[in-house]
Amino acid sequence: MIAGLIAGLILGGALAWFFMNLRMKGAAGEWSEKVESLKAAAGKASATASGLRFEVEKLRKQEQEGQDLILLFPDLIKLIFSGRDSEEVVNYLNRACENLLKAGESAVFLADRSGARLCLTASTGLDETLHNGLNIGLGEGFTGLAAETGRLLVREQMEKESVLVRRNMIMTDIPGFKPEYAAPMQSEGVLYGVITAGAFEGREAMREQTLRALAAVGASALENARLLEKFGRTSDLDPETGFSGASSLQKTIEKELERVERFGSPLAVVELRVKAADADDRMQSRETLSVVSKHLVSSLRNIDIGIRTGRGSIMLLLPGTDEKGMDSVTGKLGGELPGLSTEKGSPVGTVSIRGCFVQGGSRLTPGELLDVLGKREMMDFEGYYEV
Repeated sequence: MIAGLIAGLILGGALAWFFMNLRMKGAAGEWSEKVESLKAAAGKASATASGLRFEVEKLRKQEQEGQDLILLFPDLIKLIFSGRDSEEVVNYLNRACENLLKAGESAVFLADRSGARLCLTASTGLDETLHNGLNIGLGEGFTGLAAETGRLLVREQMEKESVLVRRNMIMTDIPGFKPEYAAPMQSEGVLYGVITAGAFEGREAMREQTLRALAAVGASALENARLLEKFGRTSDLDPETGFSGASSLQKTIEKELERVERFGSPLAVVELRVKAADADDRMQSRETLSVVSKHLVSSLRNIDIGIRTGRGSIMLLLPGTDEKGMDSVTGKLGGELPGLSTEKGSPVGTVSIRGCFVQGGSRLTPGELLDVLGKREMMDFEGYYEV
């Protein structure tokens, strides 16, 4: 009996040890799983913390860049607006691309007076790709597309454009010239040019916003330069017509011919001679010329230039106007001027006209142009001569 009791105790102890061992192994497994789970959670937390540290550092750098822009931008705006003419303004804009945007490659294209073509005026880091005198039309390539649409374009976002637009851009793009951004300098519907930039240093922080602001500043500064140019001509204004005086003829034609060559856009030159019914009556001649001049001022575009060249003579320079455009202008004037009359009711006398136009890209001196114009006989609102 005692032996059986002892055997029972031994068996019970063995069973108890066995079950305790099983429980310990189960608990160890559970704890091992919990430890692995905690390790995974810790890893995720570490990765999240690392990501947060990266974002914080990125925000800190963006804040620093923003502070740098706040410090630099006002001084650069002053510099840009200090430009005495369009070319100087464009050079300052190109410099701003390097200083503000950290662009290794930049190019600024200036628009001609009619807004139909763009000419490379300043560039950085693109000497092997672009050449002086390069000009393109609206809608041509990435740069021309920005000018045509009036939108800031980002090259990596061009897949959003239609297949037709992308195909035309690729076909007309300048070989080897692949700027990342193109921002039109446009104000109140007037295109002044396009800024392009690429090969940037550093991160993308505020790049698009800065370029957009720079384009807006450029448009205002270029408008300011044009106004200064107009005001510069007012010192030589003829009181009877409101146009520039004869002394400015040579210099004005020289500037316009330079634009013809640089931008590849045409120029029409029209000369009007007004002869009052009583040519010997100086007062009547004066009144007749004044009436004609007022009508011309109201009819011409703001980019057209009028110059009084003689007692009853006015010369008109029409930028961006080709043969067809000149025919339209002369036809319009021919239909309107004969119906004018002075305040006293006297009709306008004989108004004769002659003209010529210069093809875009031509190289002419003012003397050569005036010689060609002088070979044309005066006709009553008809005729042209191609240079």
